[in-house]
This record gives sequence, structure tokens and C-alpha cells, in this order.
Amino acid sequence: RHPRIARKPVKACVFPFIKFSLVTYTMPPPKFADLSKSVNDLFNDDFGYNATKLVLKSKAANGTTLKVEGVKSAKGNVDGSLETKFSHSGVAVKEKWSTNSDILSEFAFDNKYLPGSKVTAEVLFNPNKGLDALKFKVKNDYEKDAVSASLVVNNAGVVSASSVFSVAKKCLFGLTTDYDTGKGALANTKFGASYVESDLSVTAIVSSNSDVEASIFHKPSGKVSAGLKLAWTQASSISGELAAKYSLDSTAFVKAKINKDLNVGLSYTQTISSGVTLTLATLVKAGALQGTDHKVGLTLTLEQ
Repeated sequence: RHPRIARKPVKACVFPFIKFSLVTYTMPPPKFADLSKSVNDLFNDDFGYNATKLVLKSKAANGTTLKVEGVKSAKGNVDGSLETKFSHSGVAVKEKWSTNSDILSEFAFDNKYLPGSKVTAEVLFNPNKGLDALKFKVKNDYEKDAVSASLVVNNAGVVSASSVFSVAKKCLFGLTTDYDTGKGALANTKFGASYVESDLSVTAIVSSNSDVEASIFHKPSGKVSAGLKLAWTQASSISGELAAKYSLDSTAFVKAKINKDLNVGLSYTQTISSGVTLTLATLVKAGALQGTDHKVGLTLTLEQ
């Protein structure tokens, strides 16, 4: 579902020999990457397998946010990170320190001279390796009525452009592509189409290499959500997945998903108290119950 889309009454448009209807949107359509957001969130969120995770989140009165995350894998490896976000003199700063000694710094500011544009610089530093990576990106977003567009240029010479627009009631069409200036060639071009209702969205995406993705998201009631994902690639046969979510009450919900290989994912999320959330997840290889590849995960989130 795409709750950002709000509709005004349909207007009739007449051209010589052609008559059709357009919808005027009070808010622009979603970005191309968000055409399948509802179904992707259903399949991806709350399924943290094979690890125990502790997440601490806090926000200061001046808007500075702090996130501490610790993860212990099934093999006993422990990793952690500390992330802060704050703004200073119009510059949004994000810094992330990890236990592998990587220090990631990101600086972003809006270009006042070109509305909708944002300049981002990303620096990855490791005391043992020195400067590991330096990335520079200029992004310009355009959102108005029935059009949403984005243009990104990075220091690697890759230009990424995408747009989503509506030409008829409840229908969205989109295009995204990358152009490598060094090679002088297009790459990773995708076409997308989505049909959106208040409780239903159907999306299809076709890549330039002939890969096809299709998804359906349905919310028959306030407590139940369901999704279906299908994919076909030239390198493999058709793959499919089913997922569902059921809200037990205002503080708890369960989710389940299964794919064609009979891998079953289950999760239970409970809000214990204000700011305290516990998620239990497991992956069961139903096609090989005698095996040892089953996984269990736990995530505890404390937020202030």
C-alpha cells in the first residue's frame, strides 16, 4: 500500500478523438524504490535469524540521536556499533563507529540555490588501513502532483535517474536507470508498474536483462496483511514466496513466510512496555527437518 497517495476528484480530459481520465494528486507518488515497499517490509522486517541482538536508541532534546547496537552470531562472534546523527549550521552529520575499527562519517546539506537538491560526502576511515573509501554524491529530487523524480551523480561517474508518474486513476508507472560515464553505457535499467487501492497493491518490475519481479500486497482487515512475491530470471526458474502478518492486539503481532524450497520463517514481536520491544524469530528448513541448518534469533530494542 502507498499511504502517501491522496486523490482529488477525477478530471475528464478531452483531446481530438481521445477521451480519458486523469487523477490530480495532492501528494506525489512514491519513489521507484518504494513501489514494492509494503510487500518488501512484510517479507524482510522482523526476521532476524541466527543472532542475538541488542539495540539501544535515544534522542536528545536538541534532536541528536544515538543508536548502539550489539550482535552475537551463532558462531559466537560479537560485533557492535555506535551511531550518532545531528545537525549543525545546516549540515546533517552521521557518524558510525564499529568494533572492526571502521569509522564512517557522512555529511549532507541541502543546496539552497537548487531547490530539492542535496549534496552528500561519505568518508570511511580505518586506523589500521587509513582512508578506505571516499564517496561524493549529488542528489536532486523533484516531487509535484503526479510526478516523482530523482537524479543522483556520484564520484565514480555513475548517473542514476528514476521517476514515477501516474497517467490514470490508481495506476503508477516508473523507470530507473544507471549511466556509467566511464564506459559510456546504460546499465541496470528497470521498468515498473503498480496498481494501488486502499487495501491492495499489485506491482511488476522488468529489468533490461529480462528479469521479472511481481508482487501483491493485500490488507483485508486492520489485523491481517498478506503478500506474494514471484520472480523469474534467465539464470534460474521461477521462485515464489508467501508471507502474512497478524496483529494479536495493540502490543503484539506474529509473522510467517514460506518459499518454494519450504524454508519457513516465523517471528513474534511484543512491546513489553513503552520503548521496550522484543522480537523472537526462527527459520525452519521444512524440507530437511533432520538437518542442522535451522536458525533462531532474538532482538531486544530499548528506545527512549
